[in-house]
Amino acid sequence: MPRESPPQVAVFPGQGGIISNLNENDVLSGRGNRILSHPGSITFRSVLVENYKDEYSDPMTRKAEKAHVAARLVAEIRRANPPGRFLKECIKDGGERGQYVEIGDQKAWQKAAQALRDANNNRDTQPLL
Repeated sequence: MPRESPPQVAVFPGQGGIISNLNENDVLSGRGNRILSHPGSITFRSVLVENYKDEYSDPMTRKAEKAHVAARLVAEIRRANPPGRFLKECIKDGGERGQYVEIGDQKAWQKAAQALRDANNNRDTQPLL
């Protein structure tokens, strides 16, 4: 059986320069309520991860296929209107908050894969009613 090739990177870290204006589809990386409560981050965690987690966790899904599942989740965000970006805050030398930079596809795929693993781990630990 031929090996599946990894997803192709289309967005690179820092692409687009410094971003000051967020849109509702942007997914923010980091910790804290301000990051987690951004609309794009909420949609990413609650809606999109839910749509992909069963395929990702299926025992028949091979590791290489899991990378493609995570990449499809990221692509869905990037195709939104307005296009979603995967951003991290860049605060340097005590600078102001509110400036962001694109993390690129590789890190976005890692973030998506981690969210999919976490969603499945949380499902497994939910009490049965």
